[in-house]
Amino acid sequence: MKYLFFIFFIMFSYISNGQTDEYRLLIDSAKTIFKSEVNLYNKEIRKTEYKQVINLVEKALELDPNNSEAYYFLGYAYSKFNSGDANDIIDMDLELLMKTSELFEKVITLSPKYEGELLILDPHSKISSEWGAMALNYLYQSKQDSAKWALKEGKSRGGFSDYFLSISRIILNSCDENAILISSGDNFSFPLLYLQNVENYRLDVKVIDISLLSTNWFYKNLEKKNEHLFDMPPEYLDSIQYIEWSDSVVSINNFLWTVKPTYSDSHLLRGDILFLSLLRKNNFQLPIYFTIGFYEPQRLNLKEFLSSLVIVDKLTLYDKDEQTYKEYKSTITNLLNLSNQIDLNNPDELFLLDFIRIDVLKQIDTLLTNKERRKSRQLFNVLNDYADYEKFPYQSENNQQYYDYIRQRL
Repeated sequence: MKYLFFIFFIMFSYISNGQTDEYRLLIDSAKTIFKSEVNLYNKEIRKTEYKQVINLVEKALELDPNNSEAYYFLGYAYSKFNSGDANDIIDMDLELLMKTSELFEKVITLSPKYEGELLILDPHSKISSEWGAMALNYLYQSKQDSAKWALKEGKSRGGFSDYFLSISRIILNSCDENAILISSGDNFSFPLLYLQNVENYRLDVKVIDISLLSTNWFYKNLEKKNEHLFDMPPEYLDSIQYIEWSDSVVSINNFLWTVKPTYSDSHLLRGDILFLSLLRKNNFQLPIYFTIGFYEPQRLNLKEFLSSLVIVDKLTLYDKDEQTYKEYKSTITNLLNLSNQIDLNNPDELFLLDFIRIDVLKQIDTLLTNKERRKSRQLFNVLNDYADYEKFPYQSENNQQYYDYIRQRL
């Protein structure tokens, strides 16, 4: 009922403007509900609201059965109906997952290069996300074979692209033996999940999704494979949701740093508490790495102690482990060499390529400032040889302008 005003307003707008496009009216009404604050804390209310979206979009598709944007929003609505947030992953329904996947596959069939409105993920990445979440569901139930099936099925349907899997191999290979790798974002966490569970690749690395630490179930998955990762008892891990917090100096193994509140300048949330517990338990004995793309507060103010390895950051407590020019050039060449695997219809892959290219341009900028012109030209040639902007367009005007600026300086 609370969305009737919004929908009435949209209908009035169309009528007042003389527009009678019933399809547009249905889609815009569905978007209004979808983008409003859905009640995440009441599963029944949430499901009812997403069901409204499903009904509206399905009616729209009766009028325009080949509209890829409608299938995209319908896929997201089914996804949210099945698993509203990360806490619901362990309750996912396979039949609803199949429906969701088929809808995003339909989007790709109709529009290989989807140009409709994006909510979060591109259709290709969303397929990976859905099947990756189902694999986590099976792992929670100790169904290893079912988890492998889900990951393989997701790849067969268009998820887990070769490019993201190749990047993820480089991420894992960048980690020391028995390292802890903290990942962030579906496009990192789920390809890593695929490699370790389907290909048995670098099983010595403990991969921990930082966002999933906020759930009430994920830590149990970790404890099944790795005993005693946290320094808190299970009954505390089961119940803690947040604690009051002010800027505080934390000491672990004689290393001190200041941890700031991560929520409302006054609290640490569940995921932050568990991450801090993990750090304390590890006592900085095993090396720790982070994937790129982090929301900085989730790293608990450790940024200044990180050494960049381009595609991962390594926690170095005292002396930063900076790459030599030779090491950096080798890393960049290996990463850019994977550009031939990029699907030009997948913007998430192109955005990742942009991140890597911007890192190279910044490095060239620094070298030019330091009057190291020969090295600058070498890196610029590597960039153009493997990831020329005419073949792989930059994803923002600012990125293209930065490339043009560096080219002029050279």
